[in-house]
Amino acid sequence: MNIRSISLLVTIAIGVTALGLVASEYGERYEVYEREHEGEREGREHGDESSSAYLSDAGHALYKTECGSCHLAYPPIMLPVPSWKGVMGALGDHFGDNAELDTQTARKIADFLARNAAGAGQGRYAEGTWRSTRGRTPPLRLTETDYFRGQHHEIPVRMVMDNPGVGSFSRCDACHRGAERGDFDEHGVRIPGYGDWDD
Repeated sequence: MNIRSISLLVTIAIGVTALGLVASEYGERYEVYEREHEGEREGREHGDESSSAYLSDAGHALYKTECGSCHLAYPPIMLPVPSWKGVMGALGDHFGDNAELDTQTARKIADFLARNAAGAGQGRYAEGTWRSTRGRTPPLRLTETDYFRGQHHEIPVRMVMDNPGVGSFSRCDACHRGAERGDFDEHGVRIPGYGDWDD
C-alpha cells in the first residue's frame, strides 16, 4: 500500500467516525425532542381540536343527517374544497349510488364542507391532506390522498379488505373508535378480528 492509499483510508475512517457521532447526537436529540413534545404531538394528530371543530358548525347536523345516514359523515378536513365540490357535484352517481339532494339542502351541505375542508393551519391531518393534493386533480375519495395512504401504509390489506368486519379503508369507523367525533388518533384503533393496532 502506498502513502496515498493509506491517507485515503485514514480520511475515510475519520469521516465515517464523524458521521457516526453526528448521527448518534442527532438521534439522541430527536429522542429528547420526542419525549419533551410528546403531548403536543399527540394533540396535533388528526384527532386534535382543529379536526373536530366542524362538530360545532351549524351545518353539521344537516350533514350528519343526510350523509351520515348511509356512511360515516366524514370530517370535512379529510378532503380539500375542490374535492368536496366534485363530490357534491356528482351526487347522482355517488360512487355507484344515487345520493341526490334537493338544491337548498345540497347547497347548505356544500357550504358546510367548504367552511371546514382541509387547508393550511388547521392541524396536522388537514394540512397534510391539503398539501398532498395541491396542484393535482382533486381526489374524490379520501383514500386516494397521499396523506391518507401514508397514514395507513403499515396496515396489511388483508386486515381491512379481506376482513368482513371492515371491508374497505373508507370504513374509518370500523377501526377508529372515535371516528364519529373526528378522532382518528392511532392509539384508538381497534381492527375487528385483530384487536388494538400497535405500529
